[in-house]
Amino acid sequence: MMRPILAFVLLVLAANHPINASAQSASSCTDWDPASGRNPTRAELRCHFNVHGPGRFGLLSYADVPVYQPATPMPGTHIVGSPSHPGPRPGESYEEWEWRVLRTDFGPEARRVHRELDLLHPFVGSRIMHLEEELAKEGIRARRRETWRSPERQGYLFQLGRTRPGHLATATLTSWHSQVDERGNPAGRAVDYDVPRSQLRRFHEVVARVGLWSFGPDSFDPGHVFLPDPQLVDPLMLAVLRTHPRVPEVTLATGLPVDRPLPPGGLAALRKKTEIFAFSPFLQPPSGELCRPLPSGSLRLVQLAVGKERGKAISGQPS
Repeated sequence: MMRPILAFVLLVLAANHPINASAQSASSCTDWDPASGRNPTRAELRCHFNVHGPGRFGLLSYADVPVYQPATPMPGTHIVGSPSHPGPRPGESYEEWEWRVLRTDFGPEARRVHRELDLLHPFVGSRIMHLEEELAKEGIRARRRETWRSPERQGYLFQLGRTRPGHLATATLTSWHSQVDERGNPAGRAVDYDVPRSQLRRFHEVVARVGLWSFGPDSFDPGHVFLPDPQLVDPLMLAVLRTHPRVPEVTLATGLPVDRPLPPGGLAALRKKTEIFAFSPFLQPPSGELCRPLPSGSLRLVQLAVGKERGKAISGQPS
């Protein structure tokens, strides 16, 4: 009986005290000044990168870039602090962003696949041209499958295995495929290839030789080649971030961080939780870092609501 009461309380709180990340942090968010001569606190780092919510913030497990992992049923691992990456709307938390994406009905652009090299960042494009020349010399058959990817398409792929049928396709909404330049034009930093399994090992050797990155021949995405933005984090900030924990990557086997087990009921139960999350009204999970007093009168409303529900339970009335 207490579960309906708790849900009712949360709805009352949401109605009387709507949770907005920017509003909550306006009075408490203090940005770190590198000239202060001291290391920032965890809260100041979150403020600096505009990260609000109960999820995990730190460095990505395979690259020195700051990321945030929302506290959602099947979370992504999203790069933060980069103006060239897609991101939440102003005032929107990463939890809310995932919630909105999972329930969005994307249009035709989400199915459009780009293979053009001129949609890549110029430096990355030149490296890719060099890669393809070297692959041809080595006799390695690699078919270019996708270069730049719109944020809509990335969101559409993020839905796969979560709120749309299919195998999990991606663990992020901030792909290197989707970067843009200062004018907002496509400037992708990733390319996907189809490579015969027998040639994957040699393919990745050539990728490394020409100065590009990959996840390796035995990874979940063996045809993915990319080059992170070296200007994403300044050296001082990176030195500070390295004192903080790495954020566990999300595995495409389960859609969960590698350190989190499947719930009882396995993958089917997890996907059901994700559907409930995505197609119910969004309620921000509680976070101690963002707590502040409720507006005047809200607590009394909650007390009255809980008292009324308890009265129904005692008298046997339906709730």
